[in-house]
Amino acid sequence: MTKEPGTRALETRKRIIAAALELTLRQGESGITMTEIYKLANISRTSLYRHFSTVEEILTSIYLKIRSEFESGLQNAIEANPSAENRLDVVTDYLHHFFTSDLAQKLSAANTSYLKKLSLISFDARVDMYKKVLGPYFDIAEQQKGAPVDRDLVAYFITHYYASMALYGGYGRPEAINLLLKKLITGLSMV
Repeated sequence: MTKEPGTRALETRKRIIAAALELTLRQGESGITMTEIYKLANISRTSLYRHFSTVEEILTSIYLKIRSEFESGLQNAIEANPSAENRLDVVTDYLHHFFTSDLAQKLSAANTSYLKKLSLISFDARVDMYKKVLGPYFDIAEQQKGAPVDRDLVAYFITHYYASMALYGGYGRPEAINLLLKKLITGLSMV
């Protein structure tokens, strides 16, 4: 039976991830070393290796932390406005909010290959998440058109579109991401 990490161990992991995120934002992920991480986190090398064996593990943990915060924020936005009629607006407005946040902008400026690699880690999980959170909207769309919505297809395109905005945001129109996503989702749902 695996023992749950204690409070001190969790705090150490948080410090490691925070230090690695700071380094990633500052210099990109390609040159980060374990030495830089443990020094910035103000912990010993031994302590770092007790939690992570490679920089790659730490970088993946950064992504998982950001993804968890993203999903929690989206869930909070939905709970604040649970109406099925408003679901599309709530989801696309949250995506716009997250995409234009300081963290998302810094990450996309840091290194797009890192973002691409990390987005592939959980592509299917994101598709499933969009199908779930947009379920009430899809139900309404199905009633209006009298036919099923291809929820997999819509969620797949949302995931691709949002990933492309993260990778190529400088060439897009991030100020209108919520409007662009609404058009994409509505168009695909009514096909």
